[in-house]
Amino acid sequence: RRTLTQTVYMIPVTLAACLSLAPPSPARVVSSASPARILSSASRRALLHKGAAAAALPLLLSLPAVAQGGVPEGMRTSESYTNLQQISPETTGTLGAGTMSSRSRPVTGVVLLEEVQESGKKTAPTVSAELVLDGGVAATATFDAQYPLNRGMFYDVEVRNLAGEGAFLQVASLPEGKSLGEMSASFLTKSVFSTEGRFGAYGAPTDIKVLSKSEAGAMRLLEISFAALSPGGNEVPRRALVAAVQPEGSTDVVMLVGGSTTSEWKRAEPLLRSQASSFKIARVRPTSIKRKAKNDYRFENQGGLNERGSDSVSNLVDGF
Repeated sequence: RRTLTQTVYMIPVTLAACLSLAPPSPARVVSSASPARILSSASRRALLHKGAAAAALPLLLSLPAVAQGGVPEGMRTSESYTNLQQISPETTGTLGAGTMSSRSRPVTGVVLLEEVQESGKKTAPTVSAELVLDGGVAATATFDAQYPLNRGMFYDVEVRNLAGEGAFLQVASLPEGKSLGEMSASFLTKSVFSTEGRFGAYGAPTDIKVLSKSEAGAMRLLEISFAALSPGGNEVPRRALVAAVQPEGSTDVVMLVGGSTTSEWKRAEPLLRSQASSFKIARVRPTSIKRKAKNDYRFENQGGLNERGSDSVSNLVDGF
């Protein structure tokens, strides 16, 4: 006599009873009824259990199908992703040290072979990072930071403080057949100030001006002024110091880009110049690994499929 709704709500409970509870044995029923009536009651209960199981069968058949290999249809696995951005699209890039945004992860061109290393004081460590570069080269970049190292999937190699000062590594490919010495300053500024880059969280930087250029051995140094857009669309005047080197054997340029707001530049400049002067490629070695996001050690840690080729540490040399 129960309504259809009442019957449906009872199905899960009844199904559980069917799967895990056996019908009571007639021998355990305590009753003053005759043996014939006891057997009749047990038969009716068994019949009800069978009916409930039959009613629940359509519900089981309507559950989501499971694909071959135990993965439900529509569920993504590591094979569904090809880069870090797809694994973690909502990341917190920054306009400058300390200014967080909700934009996608900035593109710096850095592919790390292993975790970034630091030594010395936590507030001003010596930073070391092994990078994969084009041309079949693995290069270890080092510098004496003036700010704490930032770690996590949102950063590649970056140091910063809460006052709007910091620095990060960036890698850019040179045009075929060209060297760093043959490139104009605009090649470096276009790489650093692209919309996808570290300073392009809310749009491409504007008013970019190269204030000074110098060289120190194989390193090129640029001092640049520019304006970065804030979350509210306001232009924030900033200064940057770009130290660029071309590791031996590679067709890439590795840059240490330091900067601060223009209002803090007078105080920050000595620290940034000291930091830039310490920047160097400590060693290079040949590698068969390609400079792809899939070959970054963090990509595999986050569930991606790493594409690394063989890479023997025995090839480590201090140059080619």
